[in-house]
Amino acid sequence: MNIIYSCQVSIYQFKERFDMNSDANIPARGWGIVWIGWLAFMVANLSNFAFGVILPDMRNDIGFDLEVAGWLSAIAWIGKGLLTIPIICFISKGKPKHVLFAIFLLLGSGMLLQGLATNVSMLFVGRLFVMGVAAGIVSVLVVFKIQWIPKERLGSINGIEMFTGPAGQLLGTAAFPMFLAMMAGWRSVMIAMGIFALLLAVVWLFVAKDKVDSSSKAYEKVPVLLPLKEALMYKNTWILALAWPTTSLTWIAVYTFWPTYAVESLNISIAEAGLVLGFLPVGSAIACLVSPILAQKWGYDKPLIVASGLVLPFAYYSLMLSANIPLLSIAAFIAGYAAYNFVPLAFTTLYKTDMSPRAVSMGTGFIFSFVGLGGAVGGALTGWLGTKYGLETALSLTCITPIFFAIFTMFLTETGWKAEQKNNVELEQEFS
Repeated sequence: MNIIYSCQVSIYQFKERFDMNSDANIPARGWGIVWIGWLAFMVANLSNFAFGVILPDMRNDIGFDLEVAGWLSAIAWIGKGLLTIPIICFISKGKPKHVLFAIFLLLGSGMLLQGLATNVSMLFVGRLFVMGVAAGIVSVLVVFKIQWIPKERLGSINGIEMFTGPAGQLLGTAAFPMFLAMMAGWRSVMIAMGIFALLLAVVWLFVAKDKVDSSSKAYEKVPVLLPLKEALMYKNTWILALAWPTTSLTWIAVYTFWPTYAVESLNISIAEAGLVLGFLPVGSAIACLVSPILAQKWGYDKPLIVASGLVLPFAYYSLMLSANIPLLSIAAFIAGYAAYNFVPLAFTTLYKTDMSPRAVSMGTGFIFSFVGLGGAVGGALTGWLGTKYGLETALSLTCITPIFFAIFTMFLTETGWKAEQKNNVELEQEFS
């Protein structure tokens, strides 16, 4: 992205903040389409990140050990890692509307399977369905956003979309004990969420519609793997795909097993553990809004990205040093902030190349796949280590891995506007 385009983006962002009538630029159908996708993505995150909170009750009800719990955590992220790219490939050959309808059906079915589970196998299949398709929601939704959302509004729309992930995580941690009390158990809550996802699928059939105009030409059918090949030609795609899993490993380990550790070793209640864990997505949501502003003011992206890998090990490890709720809440907030501080900036590095829109979408899916595999390792490895050496040792060891994120991301190509400005000046001097 050159400096002129950066200035244009800044002007659009300024206009969006102060023009209260800008919503009129987005058709009602466009709003309906994105909100259905966002609600589905939010409930998927709610279901998945509630797993740590309901794990003690689930283990008592169905009966399984920590190692099985680790694999139950891992299967969701294995599904995310293996299915994200194939789902994106479907939009090259099939209608995006039908792809998302199938995703919503699988999402609802996965939650119902968990709520009705009488054995561990039903839990495995249910969690595979839910997170295996969740990442595909936002990836396929890109097609409709390009069709229905004016370009000058995409920045604010993407900001809202990014916010829905932490919002679902917050509901799945801090608020979930309240849901459990209101609905008499984890099964009832899971079944209610499954019915909600199926209702979204029905509404989607009536609301979703392709907008046939010049903008839709960007999504004419092409060879399935061509966008992926294009995305893999860029260094930043590979660096982020290798670096990101080292943070998702610890993230999922903490989300899954810290509530159990807190109840058994810190002697705090599951409600208090859920409250503390709820500060993770609060920090994440704030980071999504703040870090792009800081990067824009500073003019550089990479230092903020690298900083996350330096802060995360200390923030996560702090969760095991005290039973004091306020101190634990502060540590969780810092960990949550650092965990998402780099997210909007990292994805922006792909948009700031000369990749085609399809390649950006496929590159994003490629990274998501590796993130899912990192989460799978976090769940399975922590469960195994917890069985062998105890949860405190297992969680302490997983706190180390984000430092590798800092090492990998030091090799990213800087895409901040000051770096681009410097490159443009150097090019001008070279050709003058």
